[in-house]
Amino acid sequence: MDLQQLIAQWTGTRPPGFVPPAVPGTALPQCSHRRCRNKVAIKRDGTPAHACQDCLDRRARSCRRRRKALVATGGCRRCAYRPRLEGDFLCRRCRDDRDIERAQKRQDAIDAAVIDEFAAKPDRAHEPSNLDCGISPWNARSKPQASAAYWSPLPDPEPVSEQHWRWSPMNGKLHHRY
Repeated sequence: MDLQQLIAQWTGTRPPGFVPPAVPGTALPQCSHRRCRNKVAIKRDGTPAHACQDCLDRRARSCRRRRKALVATGGCRRCAYRPRLEGDFLCRRCRDDRDIERAQKRQDAIDAAVIDEFAAKPDRAHEPSNLDCGISPWNARSKPQASAAYWSPLPDPEPVSEQHWRWSPMNGKLHHRY
């Protein structure tokens, strides 16, 4: 940023070499109302309006009077044209519009709260996972499968034919515990 412009902003003065924009006061058209010869008003965004400020104010007062009269005769307090619902001050359409606007405001408030909550969390370092190492469920080593040997009974440590202590001297048969 230019140092002179920065100093001008701090002091509230115009920087050297500043050329003010041309004032469009001389080239403004006339008011579009029939008996008015005034220059048109300037809108907030700087563009010329279609009528002078006096005519705009007069029309606004007229619209307010007309709406007030329509509401007094049973019109909706929001749009003033459609009849009100029983025991209510809004018509069906304005009530639906208001409910939609309230729901949108509520959702906006919820979204803002979630964003604020996320922004309030401290920044954390990245927690590494297997995905950072290039391991994924698709290229990972498969889990070991149990073979048939896992489910089969273990072999005896010594064959029964070599278990001489199990032979009974009484009858020469194999001794069973049960």
